[in-house]
Amino acid sequence: MRSATVTKTAISRAIAAWKECGLKVGGMEITKDGTIRITAAMDEPAPVAQRGGPKQWPTR
Repeated sequence: MRSATVTKTAISRAIAAWKECGLKVGGMEITKDGTIRITAAMDEPAPVAQRGGPKQWPTR
């Protein structure tokens, strides 16, 4: 049994539909049966703010 043929046009349409929904493409997988799977991109964590100096304790 031969593998299903996936064309560049089919891939382009799948990616365009994904982006039209407002999602970012994180990755793509094409299986032997011709299924195109697109995964969403993960958001990057916000950078942690660095403190300039040692912690200041409250005065009494």
